[in-house]
Amino acid sequence: MTFEALRPSNPLSGFRFAVTFAINPSAGAVLAGSGVVPVQAGFSEVSGLGGTISLESYSEGGRNDRVLKFATRADYGNVTFRRGVSLGREIYDWFDSVRRGSFGARRSVLIAHLDERADVAAVWYLFRALPTAYTGPTWNAGASSVAVESLEIAHEGIEQIPGSAFSFIAASPVPGLGGR
Repeated sequence: MTFEALRPSNPLSGFRFAVTFAINPSAGAVLAGSGVVPVQAGFSEVSGLGGTISLESYSEGGRNDRVLKFATRADYGNVTFRRGVSLGREIYDWFDSVRRGSFGARRSVLIAHLDERADVAAVWYLFRALPTAYTGPTWNAGASSVAVESLEIAHEGIEQIPGSAFSFIAASPVPGLGGR
């Protein structure tokens, strides 16, 4: 019996990433850069990316040695983006537009994991995202820390796209997802 050799792989660093909120929610349009109006914001932290699959148990009659399990629905947790407060209002404006009733303000969110050369190694594509919470900065005159704001979003699914799908992007039509 022979085993296929494993390809050595160094893990990617967790501090090289780019985030884009695309106003056009179509994955194909986002990948092609056609008709996409990107809103880019620099973040220092992204957390909460993940999903779960619910299982349905079935006790089959006459089979007493096990309970069968069937996958039913996938559910995705909210994702939180944190950054130092800047003069740009794009994330608050998105939250505010939904707060005011613009439920058509869904966006595609692309989180690009960059390698050591700042090339796209992988992209997590969150579709049909809406903001659910905005947290403004905390001010403390006795501290010297950066004021931080955060945006929490809910979304309807995740796709992981290999970085090779973005290799055709030279002068990136979607800022933050191109080459160097």
